[in-house]
Amino acid sequence: MRKRLGELLIASGAITEEQLRSALALQNQRTVLIGQALIDQGATDENTVYRALAKQARLPFVDLSERMPPARLTDLLDGKAAWELETIPVAEKNGELVVAVADPQKVVVMDTLRFLLDRGVLLAMTTPKALRDALTRTYGPSGATPRQAQDVVGRSHEAPIVRLVNQMFAEAVQMRASDIHIEPFQDRVRIRYRVDGALKVAAEHPVDVYAPLISHIKVNGGLDIAEKRRPQDGRIEHRVGGRELDVRVSLLPSSHGQTCVMRLLDREANLISLKDLGMSEDALQWFARVIERPHGIVLVTGPTGSGKTTTLYAALQTLNRPDKKILTVEDPVEYRIQGINQVQVHPRIGLDFSRVLRAFLRQAPNVVLVGEIRDRETAEVAIQASLTGHIVFSTVHTNDAPSAVTRLLDMGVPPFLIATSLQGVLAQRLMRRLCSNCSEFESAGLLDRQVLGVELGAQIKRPRGCRVCGGTGYHGRVGAYEWLEMDESLREALFQSADPNHFVSAAGKSPRWRPLVHDAVAKAKEGLTSVEEVLRITRVAVVDEDSATPSEAPTAASSPATQTQSDD
Repeated sequence: MRKRLGELLIASGAITEEQLRSALALQNQRTVLIGQALIDQGATDENTVYRALAKQARLPFVDLSERMPPARLTDLLDGKAAWELETIPVAEKNGELVVAVADPQKVVVMDTLRFLLDRGVLLAMTTPKALRDALTRTYGPSGATPRQAQDVVGRSHEAPIVRLVNQMFAEAVQMRASDIHIEPFQDRVRIRYRVDGALKVAAEHPVDVYAPLISHIKVNGGLDIAEKRRPQDGRIEHRVGGRELDVRVSLLPSSHGQTCVMRLLDREANLISLKDLGMSEDALQWFARVIERPHGIVLVTGPTGSGKTTTLYAALQTLNRPDKKILTVEDPVEYRIQGINQVQVHPRIGLDFSRVLRAFLRQAPNVVLVGEIRDRETAEVAIQASLTGHIVFSTVHTNDAPSAVTRLLDMGVPPFLIATSLQGVLAQRLMRRLCSNCSEFESAGLLDRQVLGVELGAQIKRPRGCRVCGGTGYHGRVGAYEWLEMDESLREALFQSADPNHFVSAAGKSPRWRPLVHDAVAKAKEGLTSVEEVLRITRVAVVDEDSATPSEAPTAASSPATQTQSDD
């Protein structure tokens, strides 16, 4: 665990505990950093504080008051750029440029110089006064000639932007990111990657980079480069390390420009089998049994990015046999499977889900996959297909399994069609998986006992953080599932009442419904994930301290069984 600045200074003998307490009091009064508070009180000097900050940030310290950086390095950067970035080149190490900063959080300097100068960059620490003096001695007062800075920025509009985009895709694939977020602000552009469902800041660049970066993405995505007022969607095919990526691009106008999200789909990725999805034995047996039925409709539900498509492809792989004809209609075709006929929709030419589905029925398929049910027309055609001797798989966006039925009702699908065709609903979320390299057992705390229902003194796994998981304590994800199987009582409830809440209430009392919270808690007990992840994706009923089992989870009649943060 990283030590605080005050602890480091006390350990080195630079200050006393009394001086630290006095500086903390001053910090609360004046809202200054603790290091500056110690300097202002005369407890220590700037050099000592910044040496400790360098140690805390695990960066080398360079004393610029005693030496001048070599001209061959400082000439790489012009005065205006150096003053704006508040940095100065000081050395070279193994072919990489070492630059001095006075703020250990200035990762933007490293990222900006890395792609502008097209070379590796390392950070070193110095004091603010020494940095200002070195900048003045080297480049003159702030506002020096911008000639070289203009040259560098000019080049960044061409080849460096291409390098930046290639670097983003390469880093995102290496980090196992599902999407890239490019967000413009008043003074900077922020790049974030979503890894295992959580966003991480990857880099920050000067605002001058934004316009050429977005223009480059628009051109590659086939979008209107002049349109800045309306949302746009496009697609890019990009190759990284011999792997073909299908990149879905979404642009949305915001207060400082268009925010961009690029979802990365690896078409050549290895598909997951049903057994590798992480389902419990009960869920796996139920799902394997339902998908083998000769006709009917099976729905998989959950928010965007919860793994619905992965689950459906696993089902298709199980059914992909010579005696079955399988057809899919998708937007886009995310994975290619040998032996399956896959169709990409093209709404601009009228080739939408419902039209392709009607054409499918003349192809005599056994199994049909509809990427998503978005409207009444698609829902009714899919249901009609399921009633005429086909097993149909599809997805909808709802919070839990019972709500999938109410979603179809909201679209205007008659209750009798749903009741006669729907076989079952699988709802799912993705939880971050504990890193197998660094997670450790420890005694369950009060919250652990309340959520998991374990006894006092029980050992549960907790995240720690290491190089393998990037310090997060998590590496990869594991699914949490709930399922609802239609039976005669639920079909009757759907027939008898036009009120969707009546069906949800009946489902909440049915033994055919297995809530998400049960599976999530079970996986936390197994050491696959943490209590925090369980709380993030579910609404968990508090467990009595004197009980070893969870108290009853909220039913669908009273409130949604699950509450989630969408992956998008």
